[in-house]
Amino acid sequence: MNKQFILMKLKLVLLLGSLFFLSACNKWLDVELADKVTQEKLFSTPQGYQEALAGVYSQMADSSLYGKKLSMEVMDLMGDYYGTNNVAARYAKLRAYDYKDAGSQVIIAKIWNQLYSAIGGANNIIAWADKDVSVLSPDMKNQILGEAYALRAYLHCDLIRMFCPDVVASPKASGIPYNLVFGVSLPPVYTVEENVQLVIDDLKTAEKYLANDPITQVKPYEMINKNEADKYVARFNLYGVKALLARVSLMRGDKNNAIRYAKEVVESQRFRLLDFASVDKSEKEIDMLFSDEHIFSLRNKKLSDFTTEIHYSHTDDKGTTTLAFLPFANVAQLYEANNDDIRYIKWFSTTDGSFIKYKVDNKDKFFPKMPMIKLSEMYLILAECYLGKDDQQAQSYINQLRDHRIRNNAHWSYLTKEYIMRESQREFLGEGQLWYAVKRWSQGTPNILFVFPIPLKEIETGNRN
Repeated sequence: MNKQFILMKLKLVLLLGSLFFLSACNKWLDVELADKVTQEKLFSTPQGYQEALAGVYSQMADSSLYGKKLSMEVMDLMGDYYGTNNVAARYAKLRAYDYKDAGSQVIIAKIWNQLYSAIGGANNIIAWADKDVSVLSPDMKNQILGEAYALRAYLHCDLIRMFCPDVVASPKASGIPYNLVFGVSLPPVYTVEENVQLVIDDLKTAEKYLANDPITQVKPYEMINKNEADKYVARFNLYGVKALLARVSLMRGDKNNAIRYAKEVVESQRFRLLDFASVDKSEKEIDMLFSDEHIFSLRNKKLSDFTTEIHYSHTDDKGTTTLAFLPFANVAQLYEANNDDIRYIKWFSTTDGSFIKYKVDNKDKFFPKMPMIKLSEMYLILAECYLGKDDQQAQSYINQLRDHRIRNNAHWSYLTKEYIMRESQREFLGEGQLWYAVKRWSQGTPNILFVFPIPLKEIETGNRN
């Protein structure tokens, strides 16, 4: 390994170290403004670029986005994990797909604004890195730009999945603004298929910049110190880009490229499916989130607090108990009451049935994080794409996944789309991914169910229609 690569790797460690210490807050820009420090000063040093990139990750990990809202809260609500009749009143209208309700519109508008705010942060980094060639070394510039382009693609992709009709069913429909330039108040609106192509373009750009990503030299799952492993996966890396390309390719019906990119991730051997030994441990040692499968995840030490807020009952000082805002429904049915299924017996308490996926006190070894793209999704993509094309291959991929979820797993010798859908339900619980998959599987279903409305302020300000 040459000296230049080692130096680049050390700089990356510093970058991620900054990220981890800032992951619980979103104050980096506020601090700069409060101290009247200009952007010119922020981007005058490599450390400034690192802090700016850390700020985008931190904003994404916040409860207003992927820390809660776009994972275990709103998106899992829409994914039908919570009982229709038992959710708190504040969620009832949204759960009923009543997007015209004032409360629903407030929630949706906040998601829209926060996602575009994070995109603005990524665009600002890209703009400064492109115009100032003297601050960053070539290797560090590639790393910074690769991650920024990947983040811009990821954030736009989820906006498309929420606010646009299905790209296969309605490619020419009006989509969303795709913000390519920092500081543009009214970026143009593209068609849905143009939106998706822009995501792919950004990802291919990121792939080029990350060609020498340090993760290509290591296997994070082999690292005993999982905080060290997080330095490679708690950020957008080369394989995260390829995994997102697989997700987006499937989204637009391009199964050949979905297979191609998913295979590249699986065959890279940088990640591995769950080893049962990692969950047969004490609470402080258990790998509850299957971290060896994480291709890209976001760290936030408050995930336990977030799940407590919405999944647990609360008793105030006067002894008044408020029931859980979002209680899970039919968990035993979902997992077929199979005590050999690790997701069933580890993510839910065996004593009272409470959801403990993000509650276990193991943060000394496994820093709390929200999975954004996992290896298991690549196996599900491969199974779905091979189904009807090579059924034996499809069965092989789904059975491999289930072999690492269910002890003494009996292999499926017959596979349907419904089986894959059911396995996805079991797999993505608490992560906010299911609603998107259901939307893709439900082509032809009225948009009123699967398309969030563009916020009224955006329509009025931008003269959109």
